[in-house]
Amino acid sequence: MGTVIEEGSQFQEVNESFVGYGKKATAFTSKSQIFYNKGDEHSCINCFLVMRLERHAGGEEVVKVSWSYPYTPATALLRYPNLGKFAMANAGTSHTVDQLSYTFVLTDSKGVRQYGHTTAFVNGEAVVTISPYPWCNFFYRLAYLFVTNGSEGGRKLVKALCKCPTPPSGGMFNTPLDLGLTFNRPYDRLCSFIDTAPLDMLFIFPNMDDLFSVLADLMLEKHIIIVGPNFSIVSNVVMSLQALVAPFDWMHILIPILPTSLLDVLAAPPPYLVGILTSQLPQVERVVLDSVVAVHLGPGGVCERVDYQNETRNYLPNSGKLSALRTGLSILRMRHPKDQTVRDLCSLFLTYYASLFGEIVLKGKQGYEHGKRPQGSTGDFFEKLFCTQSFTILSEEVRRALESPNSNDWMDNEFIVAAVRGQRETFPIHYEALVQEEKNGGGFIEKYGDCFGSKEKFNSFTAAVHGFGGHPLGVGRLFIRCLCSRWCGSDLSEENDDSYYPGSRMVHSILQHHYYCSSSKTPVITNETMTEMPSTYAPALEATREFEVSAHPMTSSTSYPSPLGSPLS
Repeated sequence: MGTVIEEGSQFQEVNESFVGYGKKATAFTSKSQIFYNKGDEHSCINCFLVMRLERHAGGEEVVKVSWSYPYTPATALLRYPNLGKFAMANAGTSHTVDQLSYTFVLTDSKGVRQYGHTTAFVNGEAVVTISPYPWCNFFYRLAYLFVTNGSEGGRKLVKALCKCPTPPSGGMFNTPLDLGLTFNRPYDRLCSFIDTAPLDMLFIFPNMDDLFSVLADLMLEKHIIIVGPNFSIVSNVVMSLQALVAPFDWMHILIPILPTSLLDVLAAPPPYLVGILTSQLPQVERVVLDSVVAVHLGPGGVCERVDYQNETRNYLPNSGKLSALRTGLSILRMRHPKDQTVRDLCSLFLTYYASLFGEIVLKGKQGYEHGKRPQGSTGDFFEKLFCTQSFTILSEEVRRALESPNSNDWMDNEFIVAAVRGQRETFPIHYEALVQEEKNGGGFIEKYGDCFGSKEKFNSFTAAVHGFGGHPLGVGRLFIRCLCSRWCGSDLSEENDDSYYPGSRMVHSILQHHYYCSSSKTPVITNETMTEMPSTYAPALEATREFEVSAHPMTSSTSYPSPLGSPLS
């Protein structure tokens, strides 16, 4: 039994988190296309805001928008009336952390999402980038560049990006040459959420079975709550888990930061994936929950336990494919952090899903032969998966792409490519077209020889020897890289592997350039090994705080904390 949520209540408020102005849905936000990695004529930034928490003499706290682009502060607040509930919900709730960055999600009545990438500073300032793309690290680093370049230089960066169309996956933004640096779109062909922090999941979930169970719950569209010490950690887990279930998309309620005033959403019947603070648990106890999976994170952000209330624990199908995935993840954990790449991690999961579900997705559940259906708990998992919205949409989009006449657009989707590799007898024409495309310069044959399309069987042995369904890195190669990294101090990985991800490129640009304040020619970054945001401290409170937001022009006294510990002029 769950609480009845009436019209106009908090549940409706979440689904109307921003005012729609008839903005054209992009290929990424429409949820009707899986080729989100293509370019778009619109900017990747819908709105950029600088917000400030002010304390009045009477103790009242008000959040004001001091600068925004491309809209004025007043217009921005009209477009995003509930911004204060999410953008500053973490104020005063976190202990000392190296980087207080988190992401919230605004969802309109049509289900189209906008992601609010937020970086908060110790002086009460918060930089918020609202975007249709979940590129968390990209926009966190943009916030870093904004504050370290001073008011004038930071605004110049933001305005340049807002005037650029969005390039294809991995492409460079067409910013002016006099800007002094370049921006590259994250290489999100493997997964739209690849620029979150999926590698952290290897250490946040020390028990791999807990991670597999949570991923199974995500695919089966359960009610899932992530509970943690601060929203920076919680939103990181909520966003990153979605990278590990690609190509399945979470189509339901997604709230990485759930304000206390909206806790009744937890009683909603539709599936949800939300994040709350440990300090909010007393308020949650007053909400009547029907069934829920609760992941509890400790003070350090590590999973301590997974609780199931009126729910049975689900498991990914146990087979040689799962053993290969487990082996690959174990070896990936062994590598030095600097040698771990997101592509290796996402390739492991993508190939596992392609090997496990590829035939069903390509043929559809009606075309999947009854005699081949697995029995027992694995069969039950498949039957439940068939009923989910994410599986239905994925199957329809894959079949539509494969049946499109005279079109090879399906090659732009890594999951379809991996699935076709393993189904060459079922789709011989597509398979031959795929091989020919690679031989004509797709890059895989040139780089990895006969790895492409030659080792379709995916189990522990073939994964260790040959690779993951044609992906470039097998467990054997991963193991060799790990040994070389530990014994020789170097990695055998290709020189340009990390360059696929502009999150790394932006770090490199920070390390290789000196950025200047608008008011002087003194470098504000002199430590060229620095990669972290300024340290943030806020005292812990018993519950989250929410604020009303008002427009307020930026004054000359506004300053941000410098990476060197002194305010910028």
